[in-house]
Parts: sequence; C-alpha cells; structure tokens
Amino acid sequence: MNKEKPIPNDKASNEWLDSQKIPTKYVYKRYWRFFLEFTGLSGDQILTSKKEDTEATWEKRVLEFKNWLIKNKNQSENSATTACNVVRGFFAYHRLDLKFRRTESVKIHEAKRKTEDYRFSREDLKKMCDVSDLTEKYVITAGKSFGLRAGDFLRLTRGDLEPYLERPVPISIGEYSTQKEKVKAFPFIDSDALPVIKLMIEKMNREGRTQPNERILTYENEIQLSRVLQRVTEKAGIQTGNKLVRFHCMRKFLIDRLSSFMSESKWKQIVGKAISEGAYVSPDSLREDYSRVMPETCFTQQGVLEERIKTIEEIMKGIPPEQREKMQRYGIRLGKRRETQHNGGESCEDGDHCAQAFEQIKESDLLRYLQAGWSIIHRLNNGEVIVKR
Repeated sequence: MNKEKPIPNDKASNEWLDSQKIPTKYVYKRYWRFFLEFTGLSGDQILTSKKEDTEATWEKRVLEFKNWLIKNKNQSENSATTACNVVRGFFAYHRLDLKFRRTESVKIHEAKRKTEDYRFSREDLKKMCDVSDLTEKYVITAGKSFGLRAGDFLRLTRGDLEPYLERPVPISIGEYSTQKEKVKAFPFIDSDALPVIKLMIEKMNREGRTQPNERILTYENEIQLSRVLQRVTEKAGIQTGNKLVRFHCMRKFLIDRLSSFMSESKWKQIVGKAISEGAYVSPDSLREDYSRVMPETCFTQQGVLEERIKTIEEIMKGIPPEQREKMQRYGIRLGKRRETQHNGGESCEDGDHCAQAFEQIKESDLLRYLQAGWSIIHRLNNGEVIVKR
C-alpha cells in the first residue's frame, strides 16, 4: 500500500492530519485540500493569519468556503457542512478555535430545502376536521391556533390550558417558554380550538390523567405530528401535489395571517420568535389584534360550539326521565347504534314515524355533529355519546 504523501511545505497541516486515524485522515485531507485551494494559503500561513486576526476574518471565510464548495466543486449541502467542520477541527487542534455567533453556526449546519411546504387554506383545514377523530382535530385546530413549533406544541400540558378555558375567545394562555430560541411565546386559544381542547381534557379525565403536568398529547417525537396531518390530508381528499405536509405548515398558516393584521414584533411575540425588548406588547393588547385575525383563521362560528357542548357536570347528570321516555318511544336503545331518525315523515327503522332525531355516535364524530346543529343528550360509559338534532 502506498503511503499517503504529506502536503508539501506545510508543517501545521501535516501535524494535524497525522493526529487522525487513517480512515478519518483520508476524508479530512480531501476536504482540507479544498480549503487550501480556496484560501490560496498553506496551513502554516493560515495559522499565522489567525493569530493576528482581531475581526473574526476566518469565521467569515469558513462561511464563504461552504458556498464556494457548492458552487465551484459541485459538493452537496451535507458535504459542504462536513468540510466546514473539518476546517474547524484544524483550528481547534492548534488551539485557535473559531468562535461563531449562533446565527453563523446555524448557517454552517443548515441545508437548503429542496421541497416546499403546502400552504393550507381555511377550507382545507375545515375539510380535514370533518374527517378527523378527536386527537387529530386537536392537532389541527390547536396547531393553527397557537402557531408553535412542533416540540413546543408537544410539551403543552393540561395545566397550561385548563385554567383559562371558561374565558371568552380568543383566550391568552400567558407566557410559554419556547425551546429553540429560548424566548417567550404568547399563544391564544381560538374559537375552533376551544371546544376541542375541552373534549381533550374530558378524555384525559376518563383516562385518569388528571395532574396539571400531564401532557395533552403523549406522542414520543415530533414527527408523529406531521404524520397526523399527512394522514388526515389524504383522508380529506386534499391534493398537495409535490408540496410537503408537515406540522410546521400550521405555524406558517397562522403567521401568514397574523402578519397581515399586525406588526412584525407583535406576531413574533405571539408565536415565540425573538424581538427587541422595547418591542414588547402586553397580552391584552395582543388579544385585540388576534381577535381581528380570527375571521381569517377560524371556520367555526364563535360561541356556537361552546353553548352546545355544555359543561361536563350537566352531561354526567344522566338522562332526565321525560327524555328517556321519548327515546324509548322512538326506538332509541342505549348501547346500540341506530340509523338517524329524521323529522318529516321518513320511516324509522322500527317502521314508525319520528318527531325528534336521535343518534348514538362515537366521540371522534362529536365535533362534526355539533357543527351540524346537534346537541348532547348523554355520555355513555363506553365513550360513545347520545345526540339529538
């Protein structure tokens, strides 16, 4: 096997490369030769320049190097990122570490996306909710109501939301710490999300998850949120072409509409993006602006579902005797799903005509029935619900 030749007249480069294991050395040398070509200097000359550098010149050169590799050496985004890390390793070995700002470090590691996100319309989201189960409805309605990143959305607990659910919409849930930029978000619950969140809290009660620190969703990772949207988009028959459906589309949906009604500093404060300290606005002021946006983001008439859902205490009281007699009269039996019985003289399943329409449905179908004008009569122990028209 031929011995790898050293780089001529370059002590600094050879010393660093010789400290690497053989497979690593081969890769590092290839990328390092690109850097030497880019700078037109030897490793020794680069070190001398770095020691005299007081204006972060070499940090800037590394950022330029990444673009140069892509444009002039036909390297992929990932290969260019690897090359930049190799260069950083050279400086670190010689104890002259490059010090990048956070934004510069992001530029080094970011890769330009080759796909474009699908831009959901309000009508798209309405169709999706119509074919969704309760958890899917929560991902859709709360996702576009809050505009949080996927990781921050997954961390939401019942204690973050439950204390505010009896307030008029839009409801501020106060400060919420975001993970990526370590800044505060000030999300709002809109008229679509409120009834769904109430039903999710009731579902948690039945599951025995009653502690304030219980997460609303128990998904293990963020990708599951995107999979929910992809599944429901397909089920709703929405054609997305070559566009990408992911949870971040919910954040973009809200930001696009917020930015049409308020200043940049305000919408950034709502969704949790960094702003200057002097641009801070109180949540009460933000609420007024958010109210003006809701007609563009919500597909449920404000206040209608809250009125129809009733409180959990009323639902759990049981069926009044007179209502039970009426249900028996028209052939409705608890525990058995029946065909919807209509007003207007249509034949019922038992061959009788009915004056009142009742149906026993799954909880996952509840929101669709409420939106269509039905109301809750009784909640069964098996998780199903009796509704009437």
